Amino acid sequence: MTPSPTVPAPSTGPTQTTAPTTQSPRPTVAPPTSDDDHDDDDGEPRDYDSQADFASHQMQQDAPETQFRQAAQLSVELDVANKVLTFPDGAEFEMWVFHSPTSGRGFPGPTLRPKERDIFHARVEPSMGPHTIHWHGMEPDPRNDGVGHTSFEIDDHYTYQWQPEPGRVRDPNYGAAGTYFYHCHVNTPLHAQMGLLGPLVIDPVVLPDFPVGPGNRRAFADGPEYDIATESLIMMYSVDARWHDLGHAAGLSGEDVGLNRFEPQHFYITGGLLNSRREREGAVWAPTELPINVKGNGRAPTLMRLLDGNYLPNKISFHHGDGSPARIAELIAHDGRPYRHTAHPGAPAIPTSMHEDPKAHLFTHVVAMGAAERYDLLLHPEQAGNYTMRIEWNNWITGKTLARRELRLVAG
Repeated sequence: MTPSPTVPAPSTGPTQTTAPTTQSPRPTVAPPTSDDDHDDDDGEPRDYDSQADFASHQMQQDAPETQFRQAAQLSVELDVANKVLTFPDGAEFEMWVFHSPTSGRGFPGPTLRPKERDIFHARVEPSMGPHTIHWHGMEPDPRNDGVGHTSFEIDDHYTYQWQPEPGRVRDPNYGAAGTYFYHCHVNTPLHAQMGLLGPLVIDPVVLPDFPVGPGNRRAFADGPEYDIATESLIMMYSVDARWHDLGHAAGLSGEDVGLNRFEPQHFYITGGLLNSRREREGAVWAPTELPINVKGNGRAPTLMRLLDGNYLPNKISFHHGDGSPARIAELIAHDGRPYRHTAHPGAPAIPTSMHEDPKAHLFTHVVAMGAAERYDLLLHPEQAGNYTMRIEWNNWITGKTLARRELRLVAG
């Protein structure tokens, strides 16, 4: 697993020794309160006979209102479309993609970068629907969280609204800066595999005690500085071609279409330099090599954001040119939460990457990840030259390596 500190398994709570005298009621749905709801609902509360029955009777609305709407500091517009895309190995697949008026229909979806404290709006108008947008790792209210069965699915349009919480000095309980992603939460396994996902990066507020040098940004409000020009995002992705012949609602009515069997034949490293991404029609964003800064060259270190965007566990390792392990990766955050030094209860929670004790820094040459996990890491190569980032896709049951891809990192 990962070299990060392990977290104890949560307690299961007290054991119930007396059987309940009554059964819990099955889920019900309240009658619709808006003409926007679909006409095929009879408007009466109902019992659901199964999870499949529940999943096939979601609330669908044409144009729900954004409650308590405020002026936004960042607004984006996203549509949903299908597009046959050509991947780096020459394979072509029908993809369903998020796109903006300026991005073109490519994969992954447009990079979104709200800032802490700023009001963020995302208007989604799916041409092919219904769809939602779930902001994976963020915690808006249920209406803006984009999970259909806790709010609604969108037939026409809706403007999501939320505000990332600003960080505080050495306080682990505040702050949202970090790496996330967004994806459709309708028939989620299929829609995410079809391509309805994109990178979401929350940038931090600037605190008075933590100024930022020219050309730099902090990873989180009281965190380390990094070089904007070499900041990158790497998303692991794989394709099971059989899934890309399925329809929008395949499996929702209880039929077995094989969504519990993910057997990819194609494996990709997607992403690249965030500061220089050029979103284009029909483009698959994928790197051929990446620049990284050498330690002590007068520039801030390179920040790499890792995102596991497929349904297999990945192992990422860093190597010198001769193939030997290169312990150049310093883990600074996981799933949008910074690593902090908490050995002394009640003391300020100093980021591990900024602690005066070198033993507090989390250096490694290998990172293991599962589906939807994210890691932020700083790279500290000691010398100029070529390094290799190796990514393995492993069977989630047997652990067998199914594929291996490599990306060259050029330190200079």
